[in-house]
Amino acid sequence: MNNGIQVIYPRTKYKNLNQAMCEVVQNHIIEFMNFAKEPIQENFTYTFDISHDEYTYQDYLSIVFYISSYTGAAHPSHQIYSIVYDISKEKIITMQDLVFEKENLLSVLSEESRKILSSNPKITDSNLLLTGTSPDISNYQIFAFVPTGIMIYFPEYQIAPYSSGAFKIVVPYTKIFED
Repeated sequence: MNNGIQVIYPRTKYKNLNQAMCEVVQNHIIEFMNFAKEPIQENFTYTFDISHDEYTYQDYLSIVFYISSYTGAAHPSHQIYSIVYDISKEKIITMQDLVFEKENLLSVLSEESRKILSSNPKITDSNLLLTGTSPDISNYQIFAFVPTGIMIYFPEYQIAPYSSGAFKIVVPYTKIFED
């Protein structure tokens, strides 16, 4: 059995953030290695990759992980995972924290997401789009603070078929704080 593993993730000066990133990476590696123990095909290389993007905005550092694994299926599996860290409070921020602070946030994200995505030619199933952008907190778990707004990630299958890929949009802060 052959396995190809490549993992790249940052190290910061923030202990809590480093620990959270390490846990994410270790959990995904363990999951891959457990699956890869049972080869589906002889002389087949399973692959696993983690890369990342980093964004900063005010006191927030956002790390977005792109996780790809191939274990003999019809196509690779892709996942997106984000960690948003409040540097001043030394804590990880979740969408639940944001919704607690701004009650109508999910409605705003839903409305703006639909406006932005509805003109995308890769969106071919309006039902998937409506379901995947409904004001349900589970639809907005993967996000990052960027200089112009909140970047929202929609993984494969959430708003379109696998063949259309994943999507990311930026909902401007002006729309979020428009009260």
